Amino acid sequence: MSLSLKKLAGETIIYGASTMVGRLLNWLLMPFYIRTLTTIEYGVVVNFYGVISVLLVVLTYGLETGFFRFSGKGYNENVIFKTLVSLLGVTSGTFILVGIFFYDLFSVSFYGGEHSLSILLVFIVLGIDSFSSLPFARLRLQNRPVKFGLIKLVNIGVNIFFNLFFLLILPYLIKNQLVNQNIATFYSQFNGVFFVFLSNALSSVVTLVFLLPQVYHLKTIVDFKVIKPVLIYSLPVLFVGITGMLTQNIDKILLPVLLSDEGFSQLAVYGANFKIGILMSLFTQSFRFSFEPFFFKNKGRGKQVYAEVMNYFIFFGLVIFLGVTLFIDVINVVLTSEYIQGNSIIPIVLISLLFYGIYFNLSLWYKLTDRTWVGTIFGTVGAVITIGLNIFLVPSMGIVGSAVALSCGYFVMMILSGYFGKRYYPVPYRIKLYLFYFLMAGLIFWTDTVVIIHDDFFSYLFKAVIFALFIGSFFVIRRYDKSKID
Repeated sequence: MSLSLKKLAGETIIYGASTMVGRLLNWLLMPFYIRTLTTIEYGVVVNFYGVISVLLVVLTYGLETGFFRFSGKGYNENVIFKTLVSLLGVTSGTFILVGIFFYDLFSVSFYGGEHSLSILLVFIVLGIDSFSSLPFARLRLQNRPVKFGLIKLVNIGVNIFFNLFFLLILPYLIKNQLVNQNIATFYSQFNGVFFVFLSNALSSVVTLVFLLPQVYHLKTIVDFKVIKPVLIYSLPVLFVGITGMLTQNIDKILLPVLLSDEGFSQLAVYGANFKIGILMSLFTQSFRFSFEPFFFKNKGRGKQVYAEVMNYFIFFGLVIFLGVTLFIDVINVVLTSEYIQGNSIIPIVLISLLFYGIYFNLSLWYKLTDRTWVGTIFGTVGAVITIGLNIFLVPSMGIVGSAVALSCGYFVMMILSGYFGKRYYPVPYRIKLYLFYFLMAGLIFWTDTVVIIHDDFFSYLFKAVIFALFIGSFFVIRRYDKSKID
């Protein structure tokens, strides 16, 4: 493996380790929530986080990628950062003010007048997190994954602490009459949804405190001339992000509407099983954190490197897919009986997220050639397909329809980016080898579904053997592969 690939792998591991530990800790909130919240409350939580994912992209409007693109490219990195973070501070602060004045209106318009204070907290979380995105991006640009990871872990640790306090410890104290009656009365006025987002808001505030020194200790000017070229470059990235987040989260927004009375309860089942796909999400996100700065810094270095990155990415993504699906009954211990019924969506969700990761990998061609507007088209196509299929499939297929819609949307985006990338920025991707990995993974997955072994020991032994066969095949191929980078 080349030195640049080793560096990319090392940073991916560091980002991945911090992200994985943090996300796994955060992931443990899911089994906690499904045991402390009603299915309707957890459905609302999933719905709110779906909306947050989309709006967070809107509120950062592509400035992270713009910051990477222009820092050091004829512009002073400190000036770029100070200017963009000031702009982001204005827009994030304005968004919080909108929430303060209109949270009741949003509650009446979209949730029948319920969860009004929770909606206000969502505005606060979005405003703070959008502002924090650029200081986090600067840590990535400066190759400081350790500090990046530690602050992320603090954020998640604080969030978990307050969730445990509000949803477990305080109810226990109230139940056993160990707190003042006034506190108990005040607590009873709010539901679980409110305390989930109060915990999130408090963790966002703590994170902001750790990041603010980056802004206040920076003694430089704000250059308004910088804003125009950055926005021209970044706005297409914004639309790419919006369509991408819509594709990934429209199911969580539409399911309550499409399934009417059982909407939030079914969304809870869908959301809990979607969370099982966290390992794929962790892998693709940690890769994204390290890969985006990597390919900007290595622009023009050699397209063979990008092809080799894709080779590793697809293989390890399929390792995660098989690891989760082969041993799903072990993972199911975190779910309760009413949530296990949604297991059928897990393989579809995993492969969907892998498609998205491949699409992100392929997207380097339009970013490196400054054709970011192309990503807008791909994202729009994916979003339209996903939204359309949700509307068409969910009434008849339920939550499985949402998973299928997501998979189709990402698949089409991946194919489109690969096809046009070959024309405008040809990279020697080894399509036949990648297809072989998918074929072998699919064969192993199918074998596991048709071979039923009732004895647990031999069943797990069989799963472990076929899983090892897939991993071993990669190393055999690598040994005799003359095109690999050493």
